[in-house]
This record gives sequence, structure tokens and C-alpha cells, in this order.
Amino acid sequence: MAENKSVGAKTSDLTAYRKKRKQKQFYKKLVIASAALIVIVVIAANFSSIIEPLRGIASRIETKTSEDVGFPIKLPGSASYSFDSFGDNFLLLTDTYLYIFGIDGGQNYALRHGYSNPNRCSNTKRILLYDKDYGNFSLYSRSSVIYSADVEEKIVFASLSSNETAAIVTNSDRYSNIIYIYDGNGEWKYTRKFLDENVMNVEFSGDERYIYVSVIGVENGDIYSAVYKYDIFTESEAIWSYKLSRPSIPVKMSVGGGKVRMVYDNFAVSLSESSGEAAGEKEFQGTVMCCDFSSSRTGIICLDSATNKKVLTILDNDMKSISAKAVSPNINRVIAEGDNMYIVESGIIYGFNSQAEVIAEKALKEDYVSFIKIGSSVLLLGYDSVDKEEL
Repeated sequence: MAENKSVGAKTSDLTAYRKKRKQKQFYKKLVIASAALIVIVVIAANFSSIIEPLRGIASRIETKTSEDVGFPIKLPGSASYSFDSFGDNFLLLTDTYLYIFGIDGGQNYALRHGYSNPNRCSNTKRILLYDKDYGNFSLYSRSSVIYSADVEEKIVFASLSSNETAAIVTNSDRYSNIIYIYDGNGEWKYTRKFLDENVMNVEFSGDERYIYVSVIGVENGDIYSAVYKYDIFTESEAIWSYKLSRPSIPVKMSVGGGKVRMVYDNFAVSLSESSGEAAGEKEFQGTVMCCDFSSSRTGIICLDSATNKKVLTILDNDMKSISAKAVSPNINRVIAEGDNMYIVESGIIYGFNSQAEVIAEKALKEDYVSFIKIGSSVLLLGYDSVDKEEL
């Protein structure tokens, strides 16, 4: 009997040991699975900041033409220059290179693009470079080539969303214009063809589901302008349309905050993003020379036909005039930032509030062709250099 009890005890101990071992293995797997789940949740919540630096890493651009840092930056030889802000950096496009500079004046990279007629559009994170009148285009980040692609037709112009969806506008023998939509990986997503109307502007909704297209056409011998809204997830016709039966040429469009703001060469209108109904408009007795949008204001430089003088007009999001101010005839650019406007006039940088009152002023050393603003820094494009001033 004693021997049988001993065997039974050993069997019981072994069973208990196996149970404890299985429990430990279970808890170990549970801890590992929980840790993996936490990692997945963290990655999902911070996908853009974690994955973004890895995109295009195989195509990272390491080339530079200069290691110098600081201003002025001597311009390379080129038939023309395109100059704009790029997040906290700025870009300079020449007929040979695409340069990205930091706000300190140092080169991030210099890319020899190989395009015959280079043009670009950009947002704070991406540059879409395209070969106008040819079929090639590429998307770039601050450090890399993300993709390169091409279309069969000739590119007329292109547009970029606030993220990385691209609209490529082409012409062909059969259609006046065709719009192709590509995602951030260079994959085709949507096509819209225009038989008789000429596409002038394409802008995206904030969620990149819709495009807003301005066109001009001829009906019964009369010129008209129109704005259409399309859903790029379907092949259906326009969700809504707005038609302007007057000889007005679209200049620039902005979409955001529930509004579609459209500036023409002699007229401006604010439309509802959802319905296309007009919320307000402004007519100009003259020709709009340039304009810019912020989230709350529209700044327009117009050559007034009555006085033959240029006027800066500041409007709200419903295109209602807030203020106006005469400016010098050499003004060719206005920058809208918040409620304020900035111009370079007669060798001085001016900042104006909504009432056209001076809030900032800085004298310049020489004349400049164009300017951009990044924070408190103003970058100035001269005839042979780029310089910087602080406001």
C-alpha cells in the first residue's frame, strides 16, 4: 500500500507540474501577443511619422552642387527659375536642376531632372515635377524620389493635393483635355475627359475624394466659365456645376473650410463645397494680375481700368471686400498668411492687416524678382542670387 501511495503521489506531482508549465507558457504567449498588439496600435497611430521617413529610401538623393551654408545663394545659370516654399525649406527649379534648400541656406540636394520643359507644383511635403508638353512626371519628398511615371499625351499642367495625390492634365487629338488622377505610389486611380471644354484649374477636397475643376468653353458663340465637382471614386457625372455666363478667364482656385474660392481675371466668387451654391462674389473693373489665398482671406492685385493703377483688395472667405489699397505698378506678387497680406513695393517688404494697415516693414538692399515667406523669414529671388531677410 505504501508503494502504491508513493506512485500516486509522484503521478499527482507530475500532473501539477505539467499544468503549471502550460500556464506559464500560456501567460508567456499572452504577454508576447499583448506586446505585439501594443506595437501594432502604436504603429497605426503614428503611421505617417514612422513609415514616412522610409518611403523612397532606395531612391534617396545624395547629390549636391555645393556644401556652402548661408545667404546670399548664388544662382546657377538658367533660362528661367521657379521659386517657392516647401514646408520649412524652399525649392528652386531651373532648366537643369531641382534644388532643395534649408532655411539656413544649405543645400539638401540638387537633382539633375533631365526634363526639357520642367514645371512643378508643391505642398509642404511633396513636389510634383512634370515635363510640360511631354509626358513624364515624378513625385519627390524632402530627400527622395518617390516615383516616376509617364502618360501618352502631352502634359498641359498638373496639380497636387495637400497630401500626395496628383492630377495630371493632358491634351489629345480627340479631347480638349483629359485629367488623370494618381495616388502617392504612382498608381492610376481615375480619368475624366473633356471633349470641348478647356481645363484651367484642378483642386482636391481635404479628404482627396473629390476634385473641383474650372473650365472655359464656347456656347452659341459666347465664352462661358464653369466649375464642376467630381467624385473620383466613381465614374458618374458632376455632382454639381456652377456656370458663369460672362467672358471671364479662371486664374486661381482654392478649396477648403467648406468653400470653393474661384478668382477670374475680372471676377471672384465663393461657392459651397457641398452644393456649389454661391455664397458671395466680387466684380473688378479691371484685370486681376495675381492673387493668393490663406485659410481666412483672399488677396488680389488688380489693375484698375478707371485709374490705370494697381490696387490690393483684401476679401473674406465669401469674397466680400474688407479693404483696398493702391500699390505701386511694379507689384507682381501678393502672399496671404492668416488675416495678413505681404508685398514687396519700391524696395520695401510690407505686411498689412485686413484693414490694409501696415503691420510690418523692412527696407531691402536691392530690387528682387519675387519673394516667399517662411515663418518670419522672407526669401528674395534676385537676378543672380537668393537672399534672406527677417521681418
